[in-house]
Amino acid sequence: MKLPLYRPERYNGKMNTRINKIIKRLKDQSLDGFILSSPPNISYLTGYRSRDSYMVISAKGNFYLTDSRYFHEAKKALAGLTVIQPKASVFEKISEICKDLRLSCVGFEERHLSFAEYSRIRKSLSDDIGLAPFYGIIEEERQTKTREELAKIKQAIDISMEAFRFIRDYIKPGVKEIEIAGELERFIRYHGATTSSFDIIVGSGPNSSFPHHISSERRIKKDEAVLVDMGVDYAGYKSDLTRVFFSGKMNPLIRRIYDIVLKAQRSALAGIKPGAMIGKIDSLARDYIGKMGYASYFGHGLGHGVGLEVHEKPNINKKNDRRLKAGMVFTIEPAIYLPNKFGIRLEDMVLVTKKGSEVLSGSLDK
Repeated sequence: MKLPLYRPERYNGKMNTRINKIIKRLKDQSLDGFILSSPPNISYLTGYRSRDSYMVISAKGNFYLTDSRYFHEAKKALAGLTVIQPKASVFEKISEICKDLRLSCVGFEERHLSFAEYSRIRKSLSDDIGLAPFYGIIEEERQTKTREELAKIKQAIDISMEAFRFIRDYIKPGVKEIEIAGELERFIRYHGATTSSFDIIVGSGPNSSFPHHISSERRIKKDEAVLVDMGVDYAGYKSDLTRVFFSGKMNPLIRRIYDIVLKAQRSALAGIKPGAMIGKIDSLARDYIGKMGYASYFGHGLGHGVGLEVHEKPNINKKNDRRLKAGMVFTIEPAIYLPNKFGIRLEDMVLVTKKGSEVLSGSLDK
């Protein structure tokens, strides 16, 4: 399978529209500026993969701050923005920009700016400029994906699916979990991925009952479940999928649990459409697993959004009272974990369409 090479985007009119949209939302929060320190949020607003950078955005001007390692590259890619390489402290420069623009109340990302960084900015600001913590302004916008974003996510999924097809013949008794993870890492990089979305999880036998098991030196034994959870980064966008393989035959209990999880997933998928309550989607899978007697063996949420981050909004859990919107992309991953025996988790990525939904990840046989 030959995938197109990734070509970096340049800052353009579409990106400027994103920034302007956020600036308009700032007014609703009584803010006239915003300090960004989250790499995914900065990448979303600029179309440029942010590393060790900050932004200050406002109706009076937009500034991208980075150091000498990235300055010239960023200046070339972000021709429509003011790119600055601070000579001294980046935090003092941020304060200076806020003062020069005569901003009165500036928001900052409370989940991404450390207290030490906040303190240095606050120290350099005059008392008449307020700093207000906020979360979710940009994350809310990122929930619905554009056509360009979807294309990158689909490429990430395609690479993952090819990797699963490749590795299924490698999974056999005697092979170590860490060896399988290593082979997957090598494969995805040779097939267009920048890196994996997270440390690849390979859990065999009883290790598959640990939801986020760290791939180990354990050797696979005959006739046991091997859970593989992996994703790739393609052009900054992520995938996240889980498949369960078998090193021989499935015993009756494994087959029963696998069928329950599969039916729970199908039940949830059938309910996905614009306007559906997110908590209800979780319940469709969770209630079925409970009905079959395994409620206490499925503890985590049903899924999560995927995009510039492998875990982002929307969170698909029973407490979420929001409604689905067309353009959202998230995982559906019901599971049953039997301690010290095995675990079964089936994870696919889904797009909410205008009329219903589309499972972006399909069968390994396709």
